[in-house]
Amino acid sequence: MKKTALTLLTFAILALLTVPLSLKAQYKSVAMGVKLAPDLGWLKVEEENYETEGIVPGLNWGLITDFYFAENYSFSTGFSVSFHNGKISYPDIQSGTIGVLNRKYRLKYLDIPLMVKMKTNDIGKFRIYGQIGLQPGVRLSSKAKDTFRAASPVFTDVKDWHNIDKQTTLFRASMVVGAGIEYPIDKSTALVAGINFINGLTDVLKGDNAVDASVSHRAVPNAFELTLGIIF
Repeated sequence: MKKTALTLLTFAILALLTVPLSLKAQYKSVAMGVKLAPDLGWLKVEEENYETEGIVPGLNWGLITDFYFAENYSFSTGFSVSFHNGKISYPDIQSGTIGVLNRKYRLKYLDIPLMVKMKTNDIGKFRIYGQIGLQPGVRLSSKAKDTFRAASPVFTDVKDWHNIDKQTTLFRASMVVGAGIEYPIDKSTALVAGINFINGLTDVLKGDNAVDASVSHRAVPNAFELTLGIIF
């Protein structure tokens, strides 16, 4: 299902990029801006005895660039530096003792959105937009904070933030679906507010479980983000 969605979106984006330039009319062909987007993220796990331990706030910021091929339709790209956080727990072994490891992740990515954006005509002073597309990304850093609890003998071991790049994948891909509003403040500048759902398509962890080597570490990052920005 995920591979099918990825293929369809890729073909849609490539088709839009081949639209002849002659279709352009009297409207701004390129718009650029900046964004700040706090988010609520989590890591989805499906392996037995692996549990998602709640939602963790994160943040991303970056550049927005819209290339218009019709008055209300654009190919939207740019870049964003994304801080995706999450928590999971799973069986582990430390000091020769089996227990449960609660791990909080702090994952940093450089993401490149490849989106199709569609807007309405003016509705009063506002315009409503919707967008859908893919967002490949490359890992910049990954850190973890661990709390290990053993049952017999009973003890707890806490390890502060440490680098886990060898335990995370270098690349990730996500599907993005979102909507929002634009509020013009002059002829060339508009404020933007929207909400996106970031649906992870790829696993971002690697390695095998220390208790059961037949089980691989797997987790897919998902998030809801609130985008606040300004476009020129």
